[in-house]
Amino acid sequence: MRYLAASIVIFLYLIICWLCWRRYRDQQRHLLGKNVVSADVMVAYASQTGAAIMFARQTIQQLQEAGTQTAMLSLNQLTPELLRQTKTLLIIASTYGEGEAPDNGNRFLQHCLANLTSDSLQQLQVAILGLGDSSYQKFCGFAHQLHAELQHYGAHFITDVIEVDKLDESALRHWQYYLGQISGKTHYADWSKPVYAQWQIVQRDCINPGSPGAPAYHLKLSPVGRDIAPDEWQAGDIAEIGPGNSDKTIADFLRMLGREYLPHDALAFSNLELAAQRLDELKAMDDETIIAALEELPHREYSIASVPSENSLDLLVRQVSMGPGSFGLGSGWLSVHARLHQPLRLRIRRNERFHSPANNCPLILIGNGTGIAGLRAHLANPARAGTRNWLFFGERTAAADNFFSADLQHWQDTGLLTRLDQIFSRDAPDNSARYVQDLLAPNAIELRAWIAQGASVFVCGSLHGMAQAVDDSLRDILGADQLEHLAESRRYCRDVY
Repeated sequence: MRYLAASIVIFLYLIICWLCWRRYRDQQRHLLGKNVVSADVMVAYASQTGAAIMFARQTIQQLQEAGTQTAMLSLNQLTPELLRQTKTLLIIASTYGEGEAPDNGNRFLQHCLANLTSDSLQQLQVAILGLGDSSYQKFCGFAHQLHAELQHYGAHFITDVIEVDKLDESALRHWQYYLGQISGKTHYADWSKPVYAQWQIVQRDCINPGSPGAPAYHLKLSPVGRDIAPDEWQAGDIAEIGPGNSDKTIADFLRMLGREYLPHDALAFSNLELAAQRLDELKAMDDETIIAALEELPHREYSIASVPSENSLDLLVRQVSMGPGSFGLGSGWLSVHARLHQPLRLRIRRNERFHSPANNCPLILIGNGTGIAGLRAHLANPARAGTRNWLFFGERTAAADNFFSADLQHWQDTGLLTRLDQIFSRDAPDNSARYVQDLLAPNAIELRAWIAQGASVFVCGSLHGMAQAVDDSLRDILGADQLEHLAESRRYCRDVY
């Protein structure tokens, strides 16, 4: 009798536990559903040791500080219904072993994506941060598998997979850059501070006077106190710039604190985020405490337009106007506030996925605006001598915006630039706007022939508008499967911003 009573008690206890678990599960689903419905961005993680979860939380924090509504869940929690109603999906995915998926992401491909139909994710914009270890043969293999599968179902990608080798801090800052582009807030605290070297601007020219667009500046930089090393960077690499405040910005900030501006303040406060919203708190501090309390200004990224053999690190910077006499943080610093030969902070970030192909195959280069910087470096690469190269370039007017025209003419004359197709939107005779992506379809037959002969496609320029339109056009010309194959084999590479 006692055994029966004990069995009944245990059974009732298990029933109560099951009911409690079910209620908790339903509550979590309800809360998740509410968050998903209101979310602008879905953040999904696949984490084996916790690193991906940590970066997912930091991603959420940066987006929320910009006012972006977010939802976060594991990759295995995604369903076909959630994917179809999501507009922007950010995935932070670890890979362990030789391409293995973490436990909380190992059912996504088979149980979620496999239940979708082809091209059912046309509305979805995706970015993937891959965490891995390059000592393994399938470095970031799971992240790349996710990229290929999502692309197969029609998803569009904001950028190529951002690979993080052993928690490389520069790659994480690159991810933060795209979070700024997605949220629209480019003032954010770097998760890790770059270790900068000292460089200086030795030449700065506005190269599009009279343009209907914003001024574009060609800058030549050199390191302070030394020569450029022959292997200091490669075509495709990125310059991370530590911007600074103008003297006026510093003087105005100190005036709001009730302090007098002195010349040494320009150096002390140059690279700090001068947070006006903290004035009451800061007024009670001395100068040293204020400096210690302020965050460093976030870095800015620019495609390098030259190679070391040219003896200068060249940038092409579009000046961003924020109002009369006010400019964007990075562009204002480089085009106006930083003086010639004044030491400035610069770090070179390797961007291996945009390096020139080792086999010297033909290159199809596609870009617009200042995106020609990252393409010019490939043409200037001495290793490209004797190869075939085809450049598609779009800007506003031929008279003012034909960037690097002397270089392009020289490379045409020497045979390095096999074909050059340009389009200038404001020069169209019927005033219809036409852009670089519109050059691709009329050249579809020749493009397919170049691809069949082993050509790689490199795209550099605007993330919004150009990059997706070029991707759509290439998909129409080559077919989705072939474009996916090119991406997987690193013959379709993008540096977009």
